[in-house]
Amino acid sequence: MERVGSKDAMRESWRAPPLPVQVSRRNFEGLFVHSLKPSGAFAQSLRDIGYDAEVFQEYYPLTVWRAALGVARRFACVGQPLEEANRALGLRYVEGFAQTLVGRIFATAAPLLGTERCLGRLPMYLRAGREDMRMGVEAMGLRDWRVRVVDGDPLPDFVAGVVEGVLRYTRVDARVEVLERQSSGYLLRVWWGEE
Repeated sequence: MERVGSKDAMRESWRAPPLPVQVSRRNFEGLFVHSLKPSGAFAQSLRDIGYDAEVFQEYYPLTVWRAALGVARRFACVGQPLEEANRALGLRYVEGFAQTLVGRIFATAAPLLGTERCLGRLPMYLRAGREDMRMGVEAMGLRDWRVRVVDGDPLPDFVAGVVEGVLRYTRVDARVEVLERQSSGYLLRVWWGEE
């Protein structure tokens, strides 16, 4: 006699628990080492939450990344509203990333690739920073795209700043608007004028 569902239950019980989300040190280096360059109380506040630029660590928990962004808002975005500060940090992240080895390669290739091909590669770029996020991009018309991001810990304004920053390297002045905000992700509109 076979019990219905018992095989599925056994498979479920043997699955490893999900690993906590990890953020690559490259994210931290781009924003903090190459762009913001914290010192004094700013650097100490980062050490207090678990990030020390002087200590090599390949990955950090997502909670440390989010706390580090909070510290950055306090020190580098004084007086800015939360959404504006997150967007500014996204732009600064791209500026810093462009100073890394991988970032310099991207910055050189971006004008050759063009805006639409860079947009098409955004999901790959995003996964390099956080493997748990999913992104879909879709052209809605001429120079008008939608970017849907599935993220259990969404930060849409930061990613909007990152997208703006990435597209600047393609030599367009793109605008990115957050169209939808949900607890599991968000939708961005990306558009630009004549190239």
